[in-house]
Amino acid sequence: MTTHISSAYPSLRRLRALIVAPLAAVVACSSILDVDNPNNVSESALDNPAAAANIANGAAAATARMLSGTTTPYSVATDELDWIGSRDAWNDLETGGIANYLNEFTDGAFPYVGEARYTTDDAIKRLAKFDTAGTLSNRLNLARAYVYAAVVYASIADMFDDYAFSTKTIAKAPIGRPAMGTLYDKAVSYLDAAEAIATAESADDTLMYQIVGYRARVKHAQGVWQKITPKGSVNTANPLVADANGMVADATLAISLGGADEKFTMFDNQDARAGINIWFEVNGRNEHRVGTVYSTLVDPVTGTLDPATQALLAEFKGFGPTEGTFTLTSTRELRLILAEAALAASNIPEFTSQLNQVRALDGKTGWTGTPAAQTMLAYERQAQLWLMRRRLSDMYRFAEEDVLWKDNSAGFESAKSVKGLLFPIPNVERLANPCIDNPAGPDC
Repeated sequence: MTTHISSAYPSLRRLRALIVAPLAAVVACSSILDVDNPNNVSESALDNPAAAANIANGAAAATARMLSGTTTPYSVATDELDWIGSRDAWNDLETGGIANYLNEFTDGAFPYVGEARYTTDDAIKRLAKFDTAGTLSNRLNLARAYVYAAVVYASIADMFDDYAFSTKTIAKAPIGRPAMGTLYDKAVSYLDAAEAIATAESADDTLMYQIVGYRARVKHAQGVWQKITPKGSVNTANPLVADANGMVADATLAISLGGADEKFTMFDNQDARAGINIWFEVNGRNEHRVGTVYSTLVDPVTGTLDPATQALLAEFKGFGPTEGTFTLTSTRELRLILAEAALAASNIPEFTSQLNQVRALDGKTGWTGTPAAQTMLAYERQAQLWLMRRRLSDMYRFAEEDVLWKDNSAGFESAKSVKGLLFPIPNVERLANPCIDNPAGPDC
């Protein structure tokens, strides 16, 4: 009998690797773990409440690794990055053939998705157990774990059309595209829990901004997902996300907590070759470059290169080939969410106010009615949110296409021919998890 080990979770060795560096530091200073070799930490050592900060840090590391791996194939599939290298599987993504589950780069990124999902959920489980027992010395570590898990859940729903919640050697059946929206619900519930802890612990405005601001972004993303689901029937006639579930209240509160140009970011400084690191792929081996659409993006009001986009491109290039910063949300995005909700409610004065506050951050001339409001919203989101993993869904709902997209000739659906198409569960998981191809099979 063959034993299948699903890649939707990390092996014990990989789980140890995520936390071994921070745990080793704890061992060195306080000897809280009974180990002979600080590079060989047993999973049972994670049951020690003194390791709480390191468990939260391990969750952060897994989340950053996931973002580093998935942002590259996602952005190449849009017009944000252009493939200029030698690996043909990138061309498959460049031309919109994202449904090919055999693609080696989607395949290479996916284990880090499963790893992050398992690790962040496991961190919550362990820290919540300490909290219930009264042994968690800093409850904000649990709040942080909730935030990281929310990022993971929302990111999976943003990118993939299916997912399987396997646990270690226990394989699970995929939940299907219609149920993927529940991942946003889970992210919101995690952020609710983080907010409750942060409030009780009188957390500073920075953490509160991250929690509430990202919750607004998740609620908006769920609304966008609903506009492009089911695949093949994108609602381009009514693409705007109206206020729902407190999205506007969250965005407004977050803006009041942060500065005029506040950002919630995550720094990634892991090995450039771990997974498909975007800094290495673009700034290092030059497999890709900034998309021509973005390097030449002209503001429709001023008729000049958009300074917001140019600043984002310069910042990215300045990071070099080994590390950089991901923006998870920002006051700019939150104001654009408020502008969109206002436009959906036909409140043009509020739309104009929110939009122009974003434009003013770059010294851009205020919008006064031309081009059309929805066109301007779509443009400003494009200009401001580069590499924030929003572009593909925005292209679908605003009826935009990458000029490089084409009907895929290899028998797989493409973004050109099937609007609303998202990434499939790739081959690495299909080979490891028998429940993917046979959801009704034994133990699935």
